[in-house]
Amino acid sequence: MLILTEATPNPQAQKFIFSKTLVGEGSVWYDIDLAVTSNDFIKQLFRVAGVRFALLQETYVTVTKYPQWSWSEITPKIKSALTDKSVYIEAGETDKMCQDVICCAVRKIIQEIRPTVQLDGGDIKFIKYEDGVVYIQMQGSCWGCPNHESTLGALTNKITEKVPEVKMVKMQ
Repeated sequence: MLILTEATPNPQAQKFIFSKTLVGEGSVWYDIDLAVTSNDFIKQLFRVAGVRFALLQETYVTVTKYPQWSWSEITPKIKSALTDKSVYIEAGETDKMCQDVICCAVRKIIQEIRPTVQLDGGDIKFIKYEDGVVYIQMQGSCWGCPNHESTLGALTNKITEKVPEVKMVKMQ
């Protein structure tokens, strides 16, 4: 199986693109603690020294590495570890459930922005809304990206403009 790579705006993250579907709907995020009890595909990936996080979406895996490792050093090892391995996850995390009008409005705005973020190998997850604050989690290439403040600022502006009850957006 051919695995293509694509750079992301985050120098510590890279997309590994597969020719088949890995996740049917949503996305699935892993760190080493989650990888230990996961499927063989993820276990193999995290056996490569330097792998810090992985985000699986549709047909690709965004790998975030530790800064001390170079992509030229670990990319061949990642490709080798995942060649001829397969995984299919029916549904990962999605943002479909709404508890109230404010949450539904915020989730809708996040859903509008997510495709652009996902093109760069990242993802934004709505965590909760509480006392005027929206809590989100940025994953994949967004984690540690030099541009994440711009993304967060654009998201905050859009949400506070359309949902006046929201006063702030915070990352968890």
